[in-house]
Amino acid sequence: MSYLARTLFFIAPLLVCGAFSELSMGEQAKKAPTPACALLSVAEIRKITGRDNYPDHVDGDPLGEGAGGGSSCQYGGESFMPGDHPPMLSLVLIPGKGWTEKSRSFKLREGCKRESVAGVGDDAFFESCPNLKLKRSAPLYVKVGTNDLIVQLDIKAPATEASARTTVIAVAKAAVAKLR
Repeated sequence: MSYLARTLFFIAPLLVCGAFSELSMGEQAKKAPTPACALLSVAEIRKITGRDNYPDHVDGDPLGEGAGGGSSCQYGGESFMPGDHPPMLSLVLIPGKGWTEKSRSFKLREGCKRESVAGVGDDAFFESCPNLKLKRSAPLYVKVGTNDLIVQLDIKAPATEASARTTVIAVAKAAVAKLR
């Protein structure tokens, strides 16, 4: 077998795999967003957070694969933009499972607490647990009609837990408005 034939023999499978990979990525970009990602556009997230560097692409888990059996959407974060990136914002939509109500009944670990939040949906609370390693806001659980939301934000300097909570509440209010 000639040198050219051997080279093509080894390179051809790589070229074919690369072509299918590109087609697959194109198909993924065209697929419908998860129900959670359909709630708020990236433009809305940029406006709410005041950060215009959230990437256009969002990622999430389809219905049934997110927390509580819902769907999820992640805006920004390390997986989208290594280095200087906006903090990851996670939004989970759980339809018809009473997740917020169930979450209120779960026994908390030692040192954890629930803090009610007024003016967000039908019922809302932060569930905070001490964790010095995790740089993420306490999750906000929100009941709105028959749906539930969980919203959480990575804390990236100069943000603090308090400022992250303010952003999380603003995102939750925007999502609640869409669900009403």
